[in-house]
Amino acid sequence: MKLLTKDLSGRDRVLAIILGIVIVLMLYYLAVDRPVRSGLKEASAEKKELEAQIEDIEYQIEEIKSMKSELSNLSQNGAVVSRMPSYNGEKREVNFLHTTLENTLDYYIGFNNVTREGDQIRRDFSLRFKAKDYLSSIEVMRQLEKSKIRCLIGDVSVSSAGDSGIITNQEPVQVSCTATFYETMQGGKEDRELPPDSAAAK
Repeated sequence: MKLLTKDLSGRDRVLAIILGIVIVLMLYYLAVDRPVRSGLKEASAEKKELEAQIEDIEYQIEEIKSMKSELSNLSQNGAVVSRMPSYNGEKREVNFLHTTLENTLDYYIGFNNVTREGDQIRRDFSLRFKAKDYLSSIEVMRQLEKSKIRCLIGDVSVSSAGDSGIITNQEPVQVSCTATFYETMQGGKEDRELPPDSAAAK
């Protein structure tokens, strides 16, 4: 059996070589060049993103250093430096109130609904207590104001709880006020008691 063969002419050989080169170049582009270029582009984008994150972190570090320095200066000058504990700090706040009020004659604490705006949590409560005298009531209020847990007091009312009906330092006094503990969602974990963010609804 004879095989049909044909000798390629010089022109055909040149065309075959060119075709082979084109095929090799296409394979190189598809298998090497394009993936490498794509990888370099992704790496460049990741580099820019990492650089932006590093800038943010460096900025935050500088902000923290500045805040620490400011807090240190305030403390050295006798200012009261409070902080917002992470949500949910209710147990710590209740324990603080019980400790602060343990030397009063009697007291009542009533917590209202918790409110949230962004990362800030407000825990409003009403407070009523009877102190043995006026100076003792002032000391209780001072402890609340100087609490390391941020606490703001308002609507303070003081009345006599003694027989004379006059506020003196020899007879008990009745004190009532409203106050607010502040917490932050930074470092906190959401739970069923956490209300919806009022800032998100605006």
